[in-house]
Amino acid sequence: MSRQERLKKPRHISRIMSVLLDDMNIKEKMNNWQVVKKWHDIVGDKIAQHAQAVGVDTENLYVEVDNPTWQGQLFLMKNEILSKCRKHNVFLKDIKFHISGNKEA
Repeated sequence: MSRQERLKKPRHISRIMSVLLDDMNIKEKMNNWQVVKKWHDIVGDKIAQHAQAVGVDTENLYVEVDNPTWQGQLFLMKNEILSKCRKHNVFLKDIKFHISGNKEA
């Protein structure tokens, strides 16, 4: 069957949606949100009191912190936090730390 003939043949919506979700990396993005949901479990009580995961994309986790001291400390712990994320099957490349209420970091 030629490509043109296949395009004319109706397909079930579940097959179309599966291909669409794969093309848009939706499954990966939804999986990455697990880090935001499980932030407290990943970093523990002390860090969670001063830092909150607020967003994620396919490569980065975005974290708001209380103050510059915590920003610096968490920057030094970045690889450890990324390693803990991998244990939750989330493979991010970087963490961006921002001070609460500050749009620049």
